Amino acid sequence: MINRQTTFMETTSGPSLLLEGLGRLKDPDIRWLVIVPLLVNIFLFTLVTSVLAQWIENWITGFISDIPQWLAWLTWLIWALFIVLAFAVYAFTFTLLANLIGSPFYGVIAQRVIASEINTSEGDTLNIHTATSKGFFATAGKSVLRELQLIGYFIPRTVGIGILTLVLSFAPVVNLLAPIIAACWTAWCLGLQYLDYAADSEEITFAALRLKLKKRRTNTLGFGFATMLVSAIPVVNLVMLPASVVAGSLLWCRQHRSID
Repeated sequence: MINRQTTFMETTSGPSLLLEGLGRLKDPDIRWLVIVPLLVNIFLFTLVTSVLAQWIENWITGFISDIPQWLAWLTWLIWALFIVLAFAVYAFTFTLLANLIGSPFYGVIAQRVIASEINTSEGDTLNIHTATSKGFFATAGKSVLRELQLIGYFIPRTVGIGILTLVLSFAPVVNLLAPIIAACWTAWCLGLQYLDYAADSEEITFAALRLKLKKRRTNTLGFGFATMLVSAIPVVNLVMLPASVVAGSLLWCRQHRSID
């Protein structure tokens, strides 16, 4: 006999959802919706990376040339700290830009994944193509506006978290909490980001979505941590952006959609 609890947990865990989302990218109903933003994001990735590399080189070269000889031993530390900071800024900026560019397509992907899940789980005969009855451009425009709303939510709070972790980093022992706080906030943002496409496609307001996710915070954070790990892998993260959208839509259908 199949353990239903085990099956449910397997189909709603972050890693399992991401693997399933990755496998669904080849489905004919969403394939072209993945390819177009992927090509654009590859161009963006190449451009941003080259600009960042040149900026780092020029800034550090100029900064180090002004360091007195007796402080030359700090050169390696300056390199290390600045590179970590630059890549943190780069990762945050690239993710925001990539999702903003892909949002017109990701909103439609979410609608089609939801339609597919309804067909499978409820036995309905909903046509996946007619599920996007508003039309591609109407859905795309709405998704862009929603993405801008998310960015408006993320940026000021991320700045606040950044200041908090910076202050904590100067306190012995307590500074161990700084990376934990930063990681939890990033996981929450990613969980919110990738569940929002599905919620928006079903006319769930951003405020209502946050309330739903808070009721299952552990599940949301677990999914967010999984997406955070794959987002840290260069090049692979380009493919995992749409895979995370699919995974978030699946999680929405299987856990969060029915929450009052």
